[in-house]
Amino acid sequence: MKTPKYFSAWFDGWPELVCLDLDGTLVDSVPDIANAVDAFLAEFGAALAGEEQVRAWVGFGSAKLIDQALEWASIDSSKHEEAYRIFLMHYRAHLTDKTTLYPNVKALLKAFKHHGVPIALITNKPSVFVKPMMDYFELTEQFGWLLGGDTLEEKKPSAMPLLHCSESIEALPEKCLMIGDSITDFKAANNAGFKCALVTYGYHQGIDLAALGADAIIDDLAELLV
Repeated sequence: MKTPKYFSAWFDGWPELVCLDLDGTLVDSVPDIANAVDAFLAEFGAALAGEEQVRAWVGFGSAKLIDQALEWASIDSSKHEEAYRIFLMHYRAHLTDKTTLYPNVKALLKAFKHHGVPIALITNKPSVFVKPMMDYFELTEQFGWLLGGDTLEEKKPSAMPLLHCSESIEALPEKCLMIGDSITDFKAANNAGFKCALVTYGYHQGIDLAALGADAIIDDLAELLV
């Protein structure tokens, strides 16, 4: 396989490290997340938010998601801890009921593995959910690192998770790539000095991805292999 055009232009070859976001980049997890949000709203006797509304909220971490849902439902913020407990309990029990892989995820990971490119999963999702989800999709072995939002002292948009991986293998930041779907991923890549590719199909909170200045905006992960 010849070196894809993006990698040829950015790295003069394949990257030394690729970091991948999870929700909105590799998997569409909103259906199960939405059901977990509705579980605590129902417990409080509030209207259910539903999948479409929750899709507009996700991307900033689960604690922020709970805040948004409580505010939307006009529930006092003092209920946050209880809501979060119900959310986590329900989500853990239904983690992959309706969650699906996006197209060409396995093809992309297979190509990186074939060319000896180390791959890290870097998500702000609580780490307790990360490995079970990757196990379900039989992707765990593809990754050298599985970093959740609580694995290190800081999470995206901090550069810490990205640099934690690159420094451990002495990869040069300018030779590394972050693939994500949001301004959070873009800022993390920018802070770390990584190249950044953003997918258009994920959870971007209404932000115009093209205006951010990422190195590539793609509609399908397969575009990185052309």
